[in-house]
Amino acid sequence: MDISISKLHERTTSASVSPLRVATDENFRDIIGEFAVPETENTIPQAAPTASLSLVQPAENKDTVESIQGQTRDNLSWQAYYNSGGHFKLGETFRVPEVLPSYEDAVRAIGPGGPYSVEAVTGCILSMAAQVAQGNPDKIAEIRQEIAKAVAIFRRDYQAATKEKDLPQICLDTYDAIMSGLDKLQAEYTENNAGTKLSA
Repeated sequence: MDISISKLHERTTSASVSPLRVATDENFRDIIGEFAVPETENTIPQAAPTASLSLVQPAENKDTVESIQGQTRDNLSWQAYYNSGGHFKLGETFRVPEVLPSYEDAVRAIGPGGPYSVEAVTGCILSMAAQVAQGNPDKIAEIRQEIAKAVAIFRRDYQAATKEKDLPQICLDTYDAIMSGLDKLQAEYTENNAGTKLSA
């Protein structure tokens, strides 16, 4: 019994490794290699794209009352969009930006000094109105009426889409500022025209 056990021990330790076992070990290493974590490469991480917050500029053909209507509606849409934190979309003509704004971006866009602040949007619309009116107070009155119509339609559509009672406060403040600015322009043009007639 002892002899057979010792021979068995000798046989296992002295036996050469079979080619089949070598091949199996290599296959195992190949399979494991597929799941190995690759070495990290020294790549520079790309910065996440940021939302564009610039004020949408008027179209090239901006010397019409209709273009002022459209610009007013577009700007109010963007204000409502940013006011909602980027969750509001109204109509097919409103193009959601490729990169959605973060909460901080939205606050900055409509905050003081932002591209869609009350001051920025009002300044844009009044600049267009002055260019279209060319000093004619009657033209300012026409522009005022058309803006009021455009905002009334926008208010109706916004209320239907969101079930809100009225437009966001920033839109209301902007509308009031635009109307106040148009009143001042009309009074200024009327006064200038009266002075011109007296001096003639």
